[in-house]
Amino acid sequence: MTVLAYANHYQLLELQQKMAQKLGIHVITPDTADWTCKIQVVDICGPGESNVKKIKYLNMIVQDEQEDQIKAIIYGDDIPIYQSLMKLYHTYWITGARIQLPNLKYESPLHAFEWVLDKKTIIDPIEKNAEDALPPPTKLNVTSFLDIKDQAFRDINNTLTKKEFNILAIVVNCSPPRYVASVEKRLQELIVIDTLNQSFKFTIWEEPLIENEGSKLLRQFQEYPIILARRIGASKFEGISLTTKFSTTIQIDPPYPQCQQLQAWVAENKETLTSFTMRSTSRSGSLISVSMNEEVVPIANIQSQEDGQAFYIEAKISLPNSLKSFCVLNCSSCGQEVRSTTKRKIHCMNCNKQSMLVPRCRFDVNLKDASGSATGMIMDKEGEKLLSLTAAEIYERVSAENENLPVEDFQSKFDQKLFVNSSEEAIWPCFIHIIFKIVYPVMH
Repeated sequence: MTVLAYANHYQLLELQQKMAQKLGIHVITPDTADWTCKIQVVDICGPGESNVKKIKYLNMIVQDEQEDQIKAIIYGDDIPIYQSLMKLYHTYWITGARIQLPNLKYESPLHAFEWVLDKKTIIDPIEKNAEDALPPPTKLNVTSFLDIKDQAFRDINNTLTKKEFNILAIVVNCSPPRYVASVEKRLQELIVIDTLNQSFKFTIWEEPLIENEGSKLLRQFQEYPIILARRIGASKFEGISLTTKFSTTIQIDPPYPQCQQLQAWVAENKETLTSFTMRSTSRSGSLISVSMNEEVVPIANIQSQEDGQAFYIEAKISLPNSLKSFCVLNCSSCGQEVRSTTKRKIHCMNCNKQSMLVPRCRFDVNLKDASGSATGMIMDKEGEKLLSLTAAEIYERVSAENENLPVEDFQSKFDQKLFVNSSEEAIWPCFIHIIFKIVYPVMH
């Protein structure tokens, strides 16, 4: 654009704005005529499609100079041009949007009205570094992790899944996406924390989020990025966790001053975060929900821990007496356990498929410390590594003629392998510092 054309453009824009009323969001109603409003885009969600009428839509949250916010909606074939024109944290003059009442069926409205941006709306961009561009936003409506946990504990009517939260959090761990056959979808898991040492597992289900923000977080999580996640849900399945919904958006390192405060906290606590990242990764590579506090929990206090929360115990481990107790048989298609000790082809009553039974390492252990004892479970790769046997090798030993082979040798090797001090002398009684996830412990 030439200097003359540039000047003419802004002269025309100034003339248009003089003719229209410069108003804030809170005073604009369907009856307001000839208005224009300076706004900044702070969230973009979609595009999506309505379930019944299959109408495509794109939702934005915009705010004015007073940081009053309103939802703006774009429909159908208007979406591509608005997507190319309106960007996050850029400033625009909006003139002549259509004002309508919000749809209260699916969400709590930001405002008494909402805007529809269409072909009759005028959008005048303001250069991001221009003098009259709006500064980085400061208004954030987020819920603390303690408040989410408190709401979960108080939820007696199972209404938690209907609630939506906004969070500002630090990502300390991230897993690659994996496919879940039972729901025929991919998921990706994060571990997120706040500065009060509260943590959650956060599961991303939406494919666009996995492809975009999820792939970025997988590359960046060791730098502990900050995320602003809007309209997420919470679940009490295997403890309290966070999950995305169809309207969830995730922004990485957004330009809020609150984000900069978290980044400063990360810089001061790098060593603690590095240790936490390692502890929240299991030997199989999956993510586990652990406490930021490394305090050892006495077995007598296990039942007072959060359901599904991983924690430290220091205990002597006693193995089962029978070799048969180290292995179960599962359907190779869906993983359903069956009451059988013979590996063969079956018709699985869970997935309704013809499948082979395959062995899986899984066994109960008795855990004992000075305060009491409990029963825990070890399975899969963790169990195989402890026994130095694969599930297939365990099954072959069970199936052999000497299937009643005593397991004292396993206990002895187990003790010698795991419970030695720095001078290589065996310790008795033997203790190990471990993480167990005991959902319903049996106290003795």
